[in-house]
Amino acid sequence: MIVRHFRRAWLCAALAVFLGAGCATVDLIDGDGDDKVRVQVEWRLDLASDRIGEIEARELGRPVLSPGGDLLVGASNGWVYRIDAGGGDIKWGTPIDGSIDARAELVSNVVYVGTDDGQVVALGWREGEVLWRFETRGSVETTPTVTGGRLFVPDSDDVLYALDAVTGELLWDYQRQTPEFFTIKGGGEPLVVGNTVYAGFSDGHLVALHADSGDEIWAAYLGDESGEFGDVSLPIAIDDERLIVSSHAGGVYLVERATGALLWRADITEVTAGEFVGGWLFLSTAGGRVIALDTRDGEIGWEYNTPNDRPAMDLRLVAPYVAVATVDGPLIWLRLRDGEPMAKWAPSTGFQSAPVFDERYGYVISNQGYLYGFRLAF
Repeated sequence: MIVRHFRRAWLCAALAVFLGAGCATVDLIDGDGDDKVRVQVEWRLDLASDRIGEIEARELGRPVLSPGGDLLVGASNGWVYRIDAGGGDIKWGTPIDGSIDARAELVSNVVYVGTDDGQVVALGWREGEVLWRFETRGSVETTPTVTGGRLFVPDSDDVLYALDAVTGELLWDYQRQTPEFFTIKGGGEPLVVGNTVYAGFSDGHLVALHADSGDEIWAAYLGDESGEFGDVSLPIAIDDERLIVSSHAGGVYLVERATGALLWRADITEVTAGEFVGGWLFLSTAGGRVIALDTRDGEIGWEYNTPNDRPAMDLRLVAPYVAVATVDGPLIWLRLRDGEPMAKWAPSTGFQSAPVFDERYGYVISNQGYLYGFRLAF
């Protein structure tokens, strides 16, 4: 189901900058039905054959495309792989122990990844050798943020760590009290802007910290009145002065970067992923909603609901579309300008993560551990 609001003129103008085209030429497809976008599988690689038949199998990592054209993939079987994106051949695979529940990071020929048994591991990009390991107090279910020679990552015990990216040495840590009530453990990916780190915690707070020392600059509470499921994630800088952030139960907020002051709130809960472009925030939710949100005032431009309200776990922009991963169903392509569904592709048993794209070539891992290389035909 699609719910449209009368805000498309401004959305078209904003997206024209991103798409390199006016709204009249954004839709490259003619005709009706799911054949507007066609998916052609180029290759398929089985990364977890022992999981076939598991009812609740889940692959949480998203492939990373390197500048040289190879793929970096962390899998739930505890292995990290470097894979030829052109043909799906494995160049190396390294077991690091512990399931990998988030996208790995590749910076300056070093791979950084966290595991659910409480490790942050650095590997060499060329051969996959382990360079260092760091033990955390809780599970690491978030992609590390690496910038300026430092690595920032939270764990499930509400501790944010700052490590030396070269040696793995602990520089500082910052901890908040984990609530006694229910939370969504794991923490959101930290955002680093200049010398400030913005991080969300399960007690419903968004916190700004000095990157050098970990000293607190400010903390803003974004949960609801109950305090439950207030976990904060998705800090996205939309300009020099403002951030977008989500609270699982509290909604989506526009926040002043300097002070943490709230500018507006949108009643959109259970956010799983978001991407910002051209003044618009595109969101997916565990309740099956996919939303285009105007960041000027927090109003919805368009909304799409997945079939049977299947949880929409992730999304990715591939102009002029947004690709949405559903937990037990297909990948769905929506038209970026109005949320119109253009295609569905269900080669396996659902997806936790959206594809990564290189122009019209995409790469995605299914819940059963199949990595697909595919081509989009418009």
